[in-house]
Amino acid sequence: MVTKAYQIAKKNLIDCCYDLGIICGLHHFTDLWARDSFFASFGANLIGQKKSTEKTIETFISFQKQSGLIPYRIQRSPTTISKYFGQPRYFNKPRPNFRSRQSGGLVLDGGLMLIIAFWEYIKMHKNMKFLNKHYLSLEKCLNWYIAKYKNSLLSEWFMCDWQDSVLKAGKTLYTNILYWKALSDFSQLSALANKSDSQYFSNQALAIKAKIMAAFWNGEFLIDWIDYKKHQIFNSLANLLAVWWDFTDKKQSKAILNYARKYCFHGFTLEENHPRYPFWRIPFWNHLAGMSDYHNRGCLWLQPGILYSLCLNKLAEKQQAREMISEISKTIVKFNGVYEIYEKNGRPVKRLLYQAEFPFAWSSGLYIYAFYNIIKK
Repeated sequence: MVTKAYQIAKKNLIDCCYDLGIICGLHHFTDLWARDSFFASFGANLIGQKKSTEKTIETFISFQKQSGLIPYRIQRSPTTISKYFGQPRYFNKPRPNFRSRQSGGLVLDGGLMLIIAFWEYIKMHKNMKFLNKHYLSLEKCLNWYIAKYKNSLLSEWFMCDWQDSVLKAGKTLYTNILYWKALSDFSQLSALANKSDSQYFSNQALAIKAKIMAAFWNGEFLIDWIDYKKHQIFNSLANLLAVWWDFTDKKQSKAILNYARKYCFHGFTLEENHPRYPFWRIPFWNHLAGMSDYHNRGCLWLQPGILYSLCLNKLAEKQQAREMISEISKTIVKFNGVYEIYEKNGRPVKRLLYQAEFPFAWSSGLYIYAFYNIIKK
């Protein structure tokens, strides 16, 4: 079952590997989104698709602003109603997006995911020529955040983090965990390239980690976001990233997994948050489209479940990790594909005005990564 699911995920990911790099999917998410494409590259590195990772990295760098800012999306087609029904029209040339089309705010995770994916690629392929070629672009990218936020935590506008159908602004856990990780990873890249600023970026990472922990840790988990107050909501993806990347210590990691198991576990994956976001934090157009639960304890994504299995494996709960992968695999095999989102009953979402993207590169790549780290090792 698990091997069959791996083969399906591998085919799905390869189908999303294009000349510009890894696109999100083949139906309506036909663009390159940094978070989707770069997380997918973790799996691409393992299945002989390193060129797709390289091309994804180079495509995003090619649209870097003079200031250093990296786009969060490379748009291949305009956002239209026909696109969401699987009939996109394509631009003559792709266009970079830096601001949310919904709120107009700067989306910050593009450059952070670039650096994180770059380090993951270098760890595996040891391509020093590729590192030396792009080192200055990466450094310029990271320095943009440092200059703009003055050693403080990152703060963003509404609908600018991964859960872009939830009205939350300010300091989000997801984006700030990525910031800490990017600083840490660039320190490693700098040391590998024999640059003198490795310790500087390491110190920046430590300082940001201390600020995140002081602001977000509530004794049980890292809270979701902070604006005029601290919002005591559990965000499963962001918390599991913190565990997976060793941001939290062993005791904190166990507390997070226990909370996730108690309040978010749903058989083959995890709910995104606990408790639900209030209805007024969901944009009205999501309510009108019948998708108010897209990011709100309704639609189920595979990424939290896959990360949960990786975190279990990290904490030496290897049997539980294998059982989780097995449950995810059953869902993939049952529907012969890796879909974007699922209903509570496990079926891919197919509603009046929205159907789940298929194939879905992010979950495909992350599943492959988990397969190699949990099953093959």
